[in-house]
Amino acid sequence: MKITTKSRYAIRAIYALCMLGGDKHPVSILRILEFEDISKKYLEQIFTKLKHVNIIIGSRGVGGGYMLARNPNQINLKEIVNTMDGPLKTEDCGAEGDCRNFSSCAVNWLWAGLEKACDDYLEKITIADMMKQSAAHFTV
Repeated sequence: MKITTKSRYAIRAIYALCMLGGDKHPVSILRILEFEDISKKYLEQIFTKLKHVNIIIGSRGVGGGYMLARNPNQINLKEIVNTMDGPLKTEDCGAEGDCRNFSSCAVNWLWAGLEKACDDYLEKITIADMMKQSAAHFTV
């Protein structure tokens, strides 16, 4: 199981967006890039996916930029990771249709439990939680 660079960058970018005020007003992509050192092209690809699932919205023109589409309390890390990469998988087992040895396997419960624990953990952490946790370390 691995959380990809795309998921990690998406979480970092949304966090920076919020800390720059993107939960209240649009923030330019260039301001986000200054804080996160992500290429503009890559960040635009990430934001395109996040816009598609109503995590962020974008506006053009003077004063335009990106902002959250919903309250930071309503966006959790599991939703971001699933948007970028799909559900976390530990192995290609854990469900009967995924493995030909499912019925005789003595450890498939272990992988299924690990996936659930990771999903539950990511689901419990919201963007608002991240903002609260690290606001003291972020300087604009």
